Amino acid sequence: MDKLQVSRHSDVPIFRQIVTQLSFMIESGDLEPGQTLPSARLLADNMDINRNTVARAYTQLSELGLVESHGRSGTRVVGPGPAQENSPARDQARAILQQAAKKCIELGLSAAEIQSLAMGLAMRAEEDLLKVSFVECNDDRAKYFANELGAHLGLKVKPLVLGAFDPKEEQADLVLTTFFHMVEVRGLFRRPRTEVVAIVVAPHVQTLVQIASVSKKRTVGIWYRTDEQAISVRDSLAQAGIKNIEVLYGTEDEDLKGADLVVIPNEMPDLKARLEGRVRVIEFGNVLDAASIRMVTEVVSDMQATKRGGAQDTAS
Repeated sequence: MDKLQVSRHSDVPIFRQIVTQLSFMIESGDLEPGQTLPSARLLADNMDINRNTVARAYTQLSELGLVESHGRSGTRVVGPGPAQENSPARDQARAILQQAAKKCIELGLSAAEIQSLAMGLAMRAEEDLLKVSFVECNDDRAKYFANELGAHLGLKVKPLVLGAFDPKEEQADLVLTTFFHMVEVRGLFRRPRTEVVAIVVAPHVQTLVQIASVSKKRTVGIWYRTDEQAISVRDSLAQAGIKNIEVLYGTEDEDLKGADLVVIPNEMPDLKARLEGRVRVIEFGNVLDAASIRMVTEVVSDMQATKRGGAQDTAS
């Protein structure tokens, strides 16, 4: 940890400097899996900075999957993990940096100077990157749609779960959510530089066909993580002309009485496994609305152009 240094004269926040340096030390093997980091208080005292700054850095490292908090036992290094270690993007980046580092050495720069220069450039590039988040009310849906949106937009979309994050800590340029949560999310992100946009998440056609094929004399039960979600799905199906639907408030045998089949979220395979053999199960598949994807793509393109223009003006 002696290599860890921060600059109060840098435009980059101190907690970001700590995150970047510790990430590099973990990924390069200087900090090994299982190694315990100094407490936030101790590191803050040694570096003469605020304890909350270190705590914030540790929290972000935990969100990145690089460390884990073990309460009084301290914060331990997890490591970059197999998925990151075997990432083609990381391999390509390592090759680029290796060649650049060799050139810098030939120019007479020391390893410490190269590390400092590369870190500053990387942090500046990260700050210039458009930051997009997707907010939902449960972790499974947040991750699923964040990944889907990221694939369509060609950039990383951070999943956020309502009630599980501090809006003041989230540095997002664009926040996406569904119309169902639009009012709540807009209330959380009241910032002049953060745009909140709602998208449409529609039932998959195959799901509607399956449910519509059920006899009108049979009862379709709907179970979701929250009653609000279940009621929303029920109302959507009712608008499509499917009336024989009841909201379930549990998945025990008593709750399933009278239901000929049960509709559940498609991102809950464990629940499907528990219900199979007891009742027929239909997974309610959701897809991103094509028009919404086009709209968000245009918004992202405009915001990226504006951000690049702002960065060029600052540089000049």
